[in-house]
Amino acid sequence: MKLVYKGSFKSEEQLPKGELPEGAVKFVEPQSPEELTKAALHFAVPAMLLIALVTVLSAIFSGGIKLNILSPYFYFGALLFIAALLPHELLHAICFGKGHVVELYISPKNAMLFVTCIQPISKRRFIFMSLLPNVVLGWLPLLIWAILPYGEVYSNLLFSFSVMAILGGVGDYLNVYNALRQMPKGSMQQLHGFQSYWFMPEK
Repeated sequence: MKLVYKGSFKSEEQLPKGELPEGAVKFVEPQSPEELTKAALHFAVPAMLLIALVTVLSAIFSGGIKLNILSPYFYFGALLFIAALLPHELLHAICFGKGHVVELYISPKNAMLFVTCIQPISKRRFIFMSLLPNVVLGWLPLLIWAILPYGEVYSNLLFSFSVMAILGGVGDYLNVYNALRQMPKGSMQQLHGFQSYWFMPEK
């Protein structure tokens, strides 16, 4: 996988457009980063409910809330999340596999980084690619926080970092939702500009 930094995203015309197979079907999905940000907010609520559930269960089994929002380490976790924006995109990028060019863009207007690649991938790989950063940087640290005993440094840092990583990646849940609803079993996904398409591979 070769990662190429393409700078600031200004329009869809900058994005690569591969040759789509005959019969490729366009996803029903947001048409721009602005629309994507708005649509992704629908997934923030269930994510917050799951975070609250983990927090409550942790408090029940450990005998108290393992969190101090007045600790400076709580806010260090937020800074760490900003530093993890690039690793988040790198985790997406490696899922496209060896020998493929992945382009990295930054959209200051929408306060986001994103990667794109015109390499077709399977439905399962697309879902895995979408979820991997959220699991590695969000849910896994949150579960570690829930299990470990309270510590001034790591407890507060882990909690704030993991919560922000989870909520910062809710746009990826939209991809998974679209894939599960729109892509048939055995189909492939391919990016073309800002839009996703699915198609059935030739047998």
